[in-house]
Amino acid sequence: MTGYENGDLSGRGRSARQALGDKVLLHTRTAEPPADDGAGFGGIILCGTKALAETKDAQRHLADEPLLLDPALYEQHTAGAHESFLQTRPRFAPPGLYPEPATSMYPGSEQLDAGATAVLTPTRYFEAGDTAAVAEATRRMKQLDPDTVIFTVPLDARWLRSDDMVGFLIRTLNRVPHLKAIALGSVDEPLPDRDTALRLRALMSRINSIGLIRAGLSGLDALAHGATFVSIGVQPACRTFRPPGAAGTPGANPSGTRRARVLHPALMEYFHGDRLAHFYGFSDAPECHCDACNGLSLARFSDDAEDVQAADEHNVATWLPWAQELQRTPAGPQRRRLWQKRCWKAIDGRGEIVRRWRLARAPEPPAALMQWAVAED
Repeated sequence: MTGYENGDLSGRGRSARQALGDKVLLHTRTAEPPADDGAGFGGIILCGTKALAETKDAQRHLADEPLLLDPALYEQHTAGAHESFLQTRPRFAPPGLYPEPATSMYPGSEQLDAGATAVLTPTRYFEAGDTAAVAEATRRMKQLDPDTVIFTVPLDARWLRSDDMVGFLIRTLNRVPHLKAIALGSVDEPLPDRDTALRLRALMSRINSIGLIRAGLSGLDALAHGATFVSIGVQPACRTFRPPGAAGTPGANPSGTRRARVLHPALMEYFHGDRLAHFYGFSDAPECHCDACNGLSLARFSDDAEDVQAADEHNVATWLPWAQELQRTPAGPQRRRLWQKRCWKAIDGRGEIVRRWRLARAPEPPAALMQWAVAED
């Protein structure tokens, strides 16, 4: 369906798929990204209930790179067989929720009005195995312009525990021509074992026009295995999301304040800052030579607000060169082999880290990293 007054990207010159092709975006809750400018990354997805209000602040940090708005309504609202999208009433109407949008309505059109590159649909959360809800949302998508609208697909990570459920997603999501953006919700690690990592890769490689948003390093695996675009979370809460009703905030102290979460460049794994300090004990921790650290200790991060922000900057400065190397490599087998080689180096080099820094032992690698390192497809 085309012809919405505020839903035509022709004036912007590119469809959503063209604007986002092979992009790696920052998924963040702050309008100011942890980088000097937008030249190094592929754009921003501004996340949360304040995303619309902060659009103009975010645009100041971008040139021609895409800006998407993720109101993250799936954090509070669950989908059903007749409730796919969530849409607030216009300002002249009493507060509340619209019913399912009619064909003359455009769920998320306020994002375009605010200056977003395209619409991320305000999709409700899909509980594990709720095939009826996913099928209904897919049917509703056929009413919306595929050049303008991206189908946000917020899944309970437990969808990845079953080959049958993954097969259903592949068949169903391939029925719509829109760009799709999968996000994974979980109270724990969304990829707890190698099988779930492999099933996520199957989604990325077997669904047409697919993206992975609110990801960690799984976003780079997705980019290496066929994803049209990905976004990697700056804050821990933007690298996965809590399902509706789940308590707590990812990466937070019991008080609710954020903790420093640090990406170890050699191990390709995120650690809390205090765990890294304990990990290296009384030995001198390695220096980090990313653009944010410039030779400072990798184990220097406390949970003070300034160190938490510095950890975010270090993380982006660490994975961004990996993303850029993948983007410079032709998509297909060559890109997949490059990513596999990097992951294997992080596994194989753990023994050397133990010897060099006289550690008692190296931490066990994440299951997903093991899968990425040993299996190309």
